[in-house]
Amino acid sequence: MYFVVKVDKEKCTGCKICIYACSEPNVIEFLKDNKKVRIDGMKCKGCGLCVSACPFKALELS
Repeated sequence: MYFVVKVDKEKCTGCKICIYACSEPNVIEFLKDNKKVRIDGMKCKGCGLCVSACPFKALELS
């Protein structure tokens, strides 16, 4: 089964904890213009490490 991580822009504070939790390089990008994160769905393996690490529950596996 393939999972996709989605970012809830309302809950994301731009803390970058998810970036450091991700085991793959360059999957999660911090966008300076809106101070939120974006996840590259083509590179993401759907492991859920970022989801578990997010203290604001802004990430969701679906």
